[in-house]
Order: sequence, then C-alpha cells, then structure tokens
Amino acid sequence: MKYNQYAYVKTDYPEQAKELIDINFLPRNYQEWSFSDLLAKLIKTVIVEAKSDEAKTAKLSEFAVSDELTLADFLKQNPTQIGTNQFYNVALQLLGYHVHYDYQLNDPTGFMQKQNLPVVKDINNIEKLVFAFYRLLNTRAKNGQLLIDVMAGKGYFTQFWGQNKFMFFNGKSLPVFDTNKIIREVVYVETDLDTDQDGKSDLIQVTIFRPKESDQGLKVPTLYTASPYFGGIIANEKRNHNVDENLSDSTLWTDPKYQPMPKVDAPKPNGENHISTEEAVHKSSYPLNEYLLARGFASVFAGGIGTRGSDGLRITGAPEETESAKEVIEWLHGDRVAYTDRSKEHEIKADWCNGNIGMTGRSYLGTLQIAVATTGVKGLKTVVSEAAISSWYDYYREHGLVVAPEDCQGEDLDLLAETCQSNLWDAGQYLKIKPKYEAMQKELLKKEDRVTGQYSDFWDARNYRNHTDGIKCSWISVHGLNDWNVKPKNVYKIWQKVKHLPIKHHLFLHQGPHYNMNNFASIDFTDLMNLWFVHELLGLENNAYHQWPTVMVQDNIQSDKWHEEDNWSNEIGQTVTYYPTDDHELFKDGNGKEKQKFTDVGGSDFKKAHISENEWQYKFISGDKKWAKR
Repeated sequence: MKYNQYAYVKTDYPEQAKELIDINFLPRNYQEWSFSDLLAKLIKTVIVEAKSDEAKTAKLSEFAVSDELTLADFLKQNPTQIGTNQFYNVALQLLGYHVHYDYQLNDPTGFMQKQNLPVVKDINNIEKLVFAFYRLLNTRAKNGQLLIDVMAGKGYFTQFWGQNKFMFFNGKSLPVFDTNKIIREVVYVETDLDTDQDGKSDLIQVTIFRPKESDQGLKVPTLYTASPYFGGIIANEKRNHNVDENLSDSTLWTDPKYQPMPKVDAPKPNGENHISTEEAVHKSSYPLNEYLLARGFASVFAGGIGTRGSDGLRITGAPEETESAKEVIEWLHGDRVAYTDRSKEHEIKADWCNGNIGMTGRSYLGTLQIAVATTGVKGLKTVVSEAAISSWYDYYREHGLVVAPEDCQGEDLDLLAETCQSNLWDAGQYLKIKPKYEAMQKELLKKEDRVTGQYSDFWDARNYRNHTDGIKCSWISVHGLNDWNVKPKNVYKIWQKVKHLPIKHHLFLHQGPHYNMNNFASIDFTDLMNLWFVHELLGLENNAYHQWPTVMVQDNIQSDKWHEEDNWSNEIGQTVTYYPTDDHELFKDGNGKEKQKFTDVGGSDFKKAHISENEWQYKFISGDKKWAKR
C-alpha cells in the first residue's frame, strides 16, 4: 500500500538542523563530528528503547546494511559516506519493516518507491546526512505513524515534560505534555435557555481535559466536541416506529414561522474565579482529541441540553440545541458565566484557554459543528466536521418519503431525542422533567410528520444550509462516498455554499462508509490535522493553508490513490448510460432488442423470511439463490 504524505512541510537546511537540535536529536556541535560518528549517534538516538549507550551500541549488530554486512561492522570501517541502499536498508528496519518478508536487502529503494516513501540520495557529507535523518523522522513507519511519533511512543519526549512550553517539528506540535498529569474537571455553563420550563436557566455540564502546564501560566488552545452521546445513551429499539406503512398523498407547506422556546438572560461574568470542585469521571471519547492532548491541546466535551449532568430537554436539531452547544464556546472565550457546581455559588473562568477553539467530531458530533459554525460565535477558529448532517430533513426524509439511516429502520427525530435524553438516568432529574419530557416527545412526533413526509417549518428550522452566511471560521469537511447513514448529499449541498464563502475550506471524500477519516492509512490525515490546528489555534506559520489541495477524493478502485481537485461539483466526471441486453450484459449502446424487465417479489419474501436487513444483504452479496435470483 502506498503511504500518501501531504503533511510534510518543505524546510530549508538551517531550519532542519535547528529543529533537530531543539529536540536533542542532533548535537549542537554536529559539524565537528566525523561522518561515521555522527551516523552512529543519530541511529542510536532513534533506538529509544535502549536506555544506555552500551545497550544502543549492542543493538547496532541487529541491523544489516547489505546482504554481507551488519551495521555494527559497517561503522567499524569509519565510513565517510553511506550508499543509498545501505542507508535505507537500515532506515526501513528502523521504520519497522522486516528483511526478506517486507523487502529485500538488494533493493530497498524499489520497495520504498512502491510504498511511496521518500528517498534521499548521495548521502556523502554531513549536510546530506542531517537532511536524510530529518526526512526519515518525517517518514511514515510500517504502522502508519511518523517515525518521530514511533519514538514518542517509546518515551523519547518524556525528557521535555514539565518545560511549560509547546515544541514543534516540521510545523506540527510534539507530545511534550505528560498525560499522566492531565487535569480532569467538570464545570457548569449557564445558558440563556429554559427548555424544561422551570423558570431557571438550563445548566450545561462541561467536561475538560487539559495539560497540567495550563495551571502554571501556559495558555492552551481547545478542541471542543459537542457530543449528545457523551453522557451515555438510552437504547430503546423496541420503540422504533413501524415502517410497513402505505404512502399518503403529498401536502403543501404553508410556511408558518417556527416558534422557538422562550429564552432567559443568564448573568454576565464578573471578576470572580474559583477552582473546579468536581473531577471528570468520563473518558475522552474522540481519537483526534486524544492524539492532540499530549501535544498541548485541551479537550472539552459537552452533551448539551437534556444530557446527563445537564438541565433541559433534547430537541433534536432545533435552534435550542445549537444555542446550547455554542454557549460552551462563549464560556471558553470568556464571554459567558460558568460555575464550579450546580449550586451556582462560585463562578469559574476558562483562564487557561488562549481563546482559540476548534471543533471536532463525526456524525451527530460533526453535525453540531456545522450548526455552531453558522452562528459565527467568537473564538471558534475552525471546524473539522466528519460525516455530518447539514439538514435533518435530508437525514430522515427523502423528497416526501419517510426514510431512516442505514441500520436504524423506524428511527426518527423524536426517538433520537429519547436516545440522547440521558439526564433521565438521574432519578432526581427524572422526577423533575418527566412530564415535560413526555410532552416534548409528543410534540416532536406530531411535528416531524411521519404521515406525509412533507418539508415544513419544523424541518426548515433544522436546515443549517439556510444560515451559511454566518460562518466565519475555516472549514474542513470529511465524508464517505459510501455512507448510507449520513448520505453524501448532506456534505455536497453544504459544500456548494461553503466554497463561495471568504474562508479557507477543504474537503476530503473517501470511499468508506460512516468511518473516521483516520481509519485510512493511505493518507496522513492525523498529521494534516496536527498541522492545521497548530496554524489555526496556535498561530504558527507552517504553510497549512497551502499544504494540500482543496478537495481530496479517494479512488474507488485503488484505495491508496487520492485524486487532487480544485472543487467538487457536477462538472467532475461525466454521465454514462448503460443498456441491458438479452444476454444479461450491459453495453453503452442499445442493441435494439426487447427491453429487459424484472419483477420485484423481494418485499413479500423478505417479510415471510423474518430476517434482518443485514442478513438479507449478506445472502444477496454471497449469491444465495433465493435472494440473488434474476
């Protein structure tokens, strides 16, 4: 498989040497070293698992530079240069590849070419040697990680713990923050909402993971994930709606105005600031946030109204949901009040945050990024929205038809609200909100209209594409072209608007289903996001805006091939019409014979069989005669 690498930033030699010195990889007086001694020193430095010089020296005999020579024996010759094949025989072993199984010692560069790994030739002086190692540390290992990240996993950067500063390498943040000392705390943000109608502002529970250094004067950026699932879910598939219904006649939308719930005015922040008094018990739940936490980015999660630890009711997709997610950012930016606990006695400020917030998340978590971005809230610098809904009508309806996501037949907007109403798990909240919750469920069921499937003010209020003119932050969308949960039309339709906005915008389209982008090893997405967030939230000029094309599309035949496009529109590709023949084949030209036809008897057979959609799909694909007949 080819490792496509877009996150490597071309850097001049003085900067390369400086960065290597800064991470204690290259000796400050390296120019005074002999070629042979420096080569040995740099290789030993990569071997992090060996803790003493004696142990590192002993390890050199485990590497081969050719079919006849070990690395240890080669270094005994005091070489003044190293051949390309010799260097990359050792380099591939450092990258985790195995001789004779992954590649042959007589042709390491041929293997590297197949893997799309970079090669530095003519390593015949100190400068070329330094460059070769700089490039090697920025090369993806067999496990898909950069070699420098492999070293990090073995403990290389523990030497920098506690230095109270960020460190960068090739434009990306390094893991120099001790995750064993992460501060885990909970605060309660006061909203302008009263969705449970008790006459009080709804409080939103916010869970924070941040480096210890942020308590010692270091201002850190924040990755915020608005996740209605964070507090847990109420799984109740038995309540799913019946889908065996006849179609009804369509109706006209009379365009009444959506009536939002009444707002309340939360107090403005004052000068008071107390330390948190509640420790977080939930774990961080998004891989990208986890990766960047060790690199100095705080990770913040909030379920929003109606979720466990928070007040209020779930109103899926409604403006109130957007508002509650947005108000967490307002607190992070210093524009909203929060408290140390639910008593509301003591305010707490996010004085550890540098005021720059990015949002992350997939599916519902990505959807709320779109929602919040349309508000133009201060402090939100960028969103990286994966597999997101841009209009809830396009998720649960299809031109007047009632539909459902792939494996959730019978689900609808009201049931998703129940799934995420996790504050019902707390008995005290249950007693308080049960009547209001049941009333809200009835209202959602009525207004979502499963009878006609008609677009209405209810759905129009849940169409984020109506508000794209409010977007002020930079934008990255990610979507699977084979996603049958959140169908690609969601990203296509909002992209047609976002691409015209005066903001930096990117799009990744992969061939997978409802996946996280970092599942694809053929592209260095995680490294790109490191580069991106460093630029957007820390202000480092690292060429992030120009590092990769606007649109990246994964090939549908070669999974390790990515197409680089300037845009995504109907002009990409062309329509081809195929005609069936009497011989059950397809041709681009009709053969003039009788049209082929088929009779669909699958519906009645499917019901009689009492099997699931997944079981049917498996039988169909595997060629079961009953289900795959022509």
